[in-house]
Amino acid sequence: MPITVPIRRSTSRTLVGVAGLCALALTATMVPATTASASRGDDQRAVELLGPAGTGRQADAESRAAADERSRPVDVDAAALDDVRAGDRISLTVFDDTTITAAVGDRTSADGVTSWTGSLVGTTGTFTAVEVDGVVRMQVASAADGTFEVSSVPGGGYEVTEVPSPSDAHDDAVRPAEQAAIHADHAHAKVPAGRGGDVPVAADEPSTVDVAIVYSASLPASAGGEAAMQAQFALGITQTNQAFAASGIGTQLRLVGTRQVAAAPYSSLDANYRALGTPGDGVFDEAQALREETHADLVSLWLGGPYPAGSYCGLGSLGGTSPAYDPERAAWTVVWADKCATANLTFAHEIGHNLSADHDPGASSPPIGGGKPYARGYVDVPGNFRTVMSYPTTCQGCAAVTHFSNPNVAYGGRTTGAAAANNAQAINEQIAAVANYRQSQIYPGVTTVGGSPRFKGMATATTTPWSPTVTLGYQWLLDGVAVPGATTSTFSLSRRDIGKSLSVQVVGSAPFYPSVATVSAPVVVGKASFRTKRPKLRGVPRAGRVLSVKVKGWKPKPAKKNVKVRYQWLRNGKAIKGAKKAAYRVRAKDRGKKISVQVTAKAKGYEKARRSSKKVKIRR
Repeated sequence: MPITVPIRRSTSRTLVGVAGLCALALTATMVPATTASASRGDDQRAVELLGPAGTGRQADAESRAAADERSRPVDVDAAALDDVRAGDRISLTVFDDTTITAAVGDRTSADGVTSWTGSLVGTTGTFTAVEVDGVVRMQVASAADGTFEVSSVPGGGYEVTEVPSPSDAHDDAVRPAEQAAIHADHAHAKVPAGRGGDVPVAADEPSTVDVAIVYSASLPASAGGEAAMQAQFALGITQTNQAFAASGIGTQLRLVGTRQVAAAPYSSLDANYRALGTPGDGVFDEAQALREETHADLVSLWLGGPYPAGSYCGLGSLGGTSPAYDPERAAWTVVWADKCATANLTFAHEIGHNLSADHDPGASSPPIGGGKPYARGYVDVPGNFRTVMSYPTTCQGCAAVTHFSNPNVAYGGRTTGAAAANNAQAINEQIAAVANYRQSQIYPGVTTVGGSPRFKGMATATTTPWSPTVTLGYQWLLDGVAVPGATTSTFSLSRRDIGKSLSVQVVGSAPFYPSVATVSAPVVVGKASFRTKRPKLRGVPRAGRVLSVKVKGWKPKPAKKNVKVRYQWLRNGKAIKGAKKAAYRVRAKDRGKKISVQVTAKAKGYEKARRSSKKVKIRR
């Protein structure tokens, strides 16, 4: 996006904001605008959406406009727009000398937002419109006629504004900041240290990236009402999603929450950016809280009031340069709502930076070092268009269209990238990580009963990793019934539990997440096990002598009354008939044979224990 947007012939009065919109989900699948012709032929009749406004509103518009701004009040035929479907054409008479026709490629309605996207007829360009609670907002970028935005104004009604061609008047030199190198303009901040960011084993799908928007207190008043604020938020989301879909990028933005910040913004975008990403500094801490409450992967601050002439439009972190720290340091953007966020795609541009996309090589603010070498915007001078991440430096008249550079995607019959300019590839590589900066739900591990689930033993609840980090609670169950007080990760079993079905329920909880419970597969509680050692033989291994067995180290002890012990002497591994006492007199026929004894112990509640002594060879 441009470094500076001079007030040349432009009025952009519609701002955004929404005090209570906490879960606006835009999951539309956009259709890429790959041609300048509509699907039904060039003679298809277009529906006119704009008409002249009353004289009183014309006077109001003139009183608001600066001398070098070009804008006019209009009436929007919202009913006609509501009837528009994919495949239809619409006509926009933005000024008496300029009428633009668009072919609608897609219409989507979700969660109170209806959106329309498409391409232009007879020229290169893109069209985007949304409707929220009866309020409409539109943006159209035409290579032949320029860029225009239709927005509501305070007091009611609509204006159409010609968005000025961006200027490179501002220096793009790196500005030092704490642990970051920040470029001017919707420039990007190289990500400093923070918290680790590996994609967890159980993770959100990369098809959705959640974003939260916070806004300054001045934004609602200048926006013309809550619905108008919602409409610009929705337009920014829709433009970004339109660019993703058109460019072969496998994700969509979802707006999960908005909140007004109490602190007055700084005059510098750099200062606002640093405060936005700094928790606990007392400035924009509402942003940090909203992020955790809504599990937003990304957070954007929208500034209200008139865009300050000579400033730059936005600022955003460049993701992908420090993957271990990206979740905390590469999630932030700041944009001016007026003349920037949706008028010239600044919001989509800054989100692109978060997703590791960067400028074109010829930009006055060149790509930052340390990023992906192919993450570059694309400018087609003969085609008179440039992609979302490119600057106007090498083509001041080029229309900024809703495409990220991709050499494999054509637009109006012309390629939109090159091998060295492929922001779509960079973003596709990044989205799996970004979609899990904050996970939208708790993903449970697999719970099993481990340890020694038997009488006299201790069962242990084991689980594979959960994500995100959670606090685990436990409840043991016998035959499906919760055992009172059995709420730790281990459980001691008694004799009466033998034969019952044992399972454990594990509940994972974390702030701002619904708790998730998982129950292990049941196991049958077994009997206790004897602790045994190998019996030892005593005596001389010779015919006529007596061999005895010493049983030591067994628990419970064989000498106890409740323990029954049996012996079986063996010759070459086979039972010797009648030799079932603790002692055995060696017989003549045992000469040259190997003698051993097998000891068996039984006790109530215990598994039968059986051990054999070493074999001794009887002398001849």
